[in-house]
Amino acid sequence: MKITCRFCGANVDSSAKICPGCGKVIPAYKGAELGNKNQFSTDRERDGLAVSRLTTQTPYAATRSGRQMEKLDENYGTPKARKEHHPDNYDPRKDTKTSPYSTGTGSGKQAYRSVFSNGLANVIKFIIIITVGMFLYAVGKVFIVSHTNYDFNLNDNIQLESSSYGEAFDSYFEQCRWWFDFSVNKVTFTGIDKDGVEYKMVFGRAPDGQTAVKELRIDGKKITTEDADIMSTYILGMFMTPKEIKHVSATGKGL
Repeated sequence: MKITCRFCGANVDSSAKICPGCGKVIPAYKGAELGNKNQFSTDRERDGLAVSRLTTQTPYAATRSGRQMEKLDENYGTPKARKEHHPDNYDPRKDTKTSPYSTGTGSGKQAYRSVFSNGLANVIKFIIIITVGMFLYAVGKVFIVSHTNYDFNLNDNIQLESSSYGEAFDSYFEQCRWWFDFSVNKVTFTGIDKDGVEYKMVFGRAPDGQTAVKELRIDGKKITTEDADIMSTYILGMFMTPKEIKHVSATGKGL
């Protein structure tokens, strides 16, 4: 069946999507596709064109008017444009323009919500990464300090019972707690001995480069380096404390 293009007057098949004379969308095709679903289904089964692929196979969809096309392509209607935009010559891989044939729906609020959601998701991911990084950093610092030894420059005939701060404090204190204080960027230890006395220590670097207790508080009272040598007066005795099993469950005999 032949119909007449209302733009250029050319005779074209009623099943044609675009006029070969002027390159414009044939309104009759638009009405046939939207008003006769059975006919479209038959055409789809014949040529394999799915509804979802219609806008991909046809560069300028039937929902666009001639005025809209001219805004999208200044060469619309010319022989060059007809050749370029003909379905048989169209290659989506070479189309670098914003898809002029995609039909927008809605008021645009969904797009704003998508941008906001993506931004919020990135912020949450960034916070999680930073939090995990800080946690691993704190655990690493505590592990290094607790497994560090201190050279007290003792005579060879004096043997220490512990070889690290962790072993010494486990032997000396009944309760031990290690943590990393981000406010001072220092490893901190709190312990309570068998008499209920609380020791709070903040670790740092000694003048000789060793890891040492730079600040000590005993039951809240600060011990300064002017009052005593913290390492020799207080910490050395903890390294000399004999190791003992403090929990019955550790012997394997139960409670």
